[in-house]
Amino acid sequence: MSNSIEVFAFLCEYFDANAQLVKKFRLNYFADGTVEILNPERTKTIMKRIPYKEVSLGMLYIGAAVTIFSRQYHIVDYADAGTRKRFERLCGKSFGIVKASALPKTGEILSAVREAGFVIGDLKTVIMDGEMVLGIMASSEVTSMEGAVSLFADTVLNLGHEMYVSATPEDVVKDCDDFFGDGSFKNSFADNECSLCLIKPHVIKDGNLGAIVSSILDAGYRFGCLQMFYLDRECAVEFFDVYRGVLPQYEEMAAHLIDGPVVALQLVGNGIVERFRETCGPVNVELAKTIRPKTLRAVFGHDFAKSAVHCTDLPEDGKLECKYFFEILSKV
Repeated sequence: MSNSIEVFAFLCEYFDANAQLVKKFRLNYFADGTVEILNPERTKTIMKRIPYKEVSLGMLYIGAAVTIFSRQYHIVDYADAGTRKRFERLCGKSFGIVKASALPKTGEILSAVREAGFVIGDLKTVIMDGEMVLGIMASSEVTSMEGAVSLFADTVLNLGHEMYVSATPEDVVKDCDDFFGDGSFKNSFADNECSLCLIKPHVIKDGNLGAIVSSILDAGYRFGCLQMFYLDRECAVEFFDVYRGVLPQYEEMAAHLIDGPVVALQLVGNGIVERFRETCGPVNVELAKTIRPKTLRAVFGHDFAKSAVHCTDLPEDGKLECKYFFEILSKV
């Protein structure tokens, strides 16, 4: 591979659960879509430079988490001044808040953001002034910081829904830190009768996050909490442990959860587990397409592992699954 290809370098951290240590690395992303991982001093190669299509430049920013071969790396800084300057010139970040009156249009807003060329990097609902609102952090690979702020504002405000958007790149940095950073607002999870809906990575990669959220809300469901998560293998295996030895596709299911971000929704209401399970359809996607072609898995699913959504199976598990994501993982 040519050494003249532009490279963006980031400092990142990985938590080794076995050793209970935070390990530091340098992640190099090349403009041809290849990546390599070194120690911070660049004296040792941890992973040789290889193509890795699951990571794009728009996914790399300070505070992001990216999963590479089952390991989740948290980006904490640029590795050099050149990367900072070029990255901020090429990749703009933006931030907005969907206010309470616009939450029923969340799917439409997410679709518009994606269609404008943004990668959605973080989502979280919180309670502000007694009302639930949704924060959106998005980045663009096709415009500068200033251009991204302007494009994002034009995209979402032209929809006519009540929203707040950061006005300058400096505001974006501050607002993202206030909303998503350490010590930021707690998510809006409440201990109500609920079902977990977990939107899988392939739906987000396919550009269908907004469409599937719209389908859920248009079917009459409402969410008490919504948040984006970046799972590592340990979390994915722990969550799906009940299926170990029961489903032959267990390994594929767990592996897919770390292919990219997932979006978790706490759906609330009476009899919500049974009702939403029917909306999702059979876990076997091919069967769903045949006998329940309008269900979420039939419309958005690919195969058993990439079945669009996970939903709570039993009423007694609804709170447990939601608490795992919105109380335990949200603090990790």
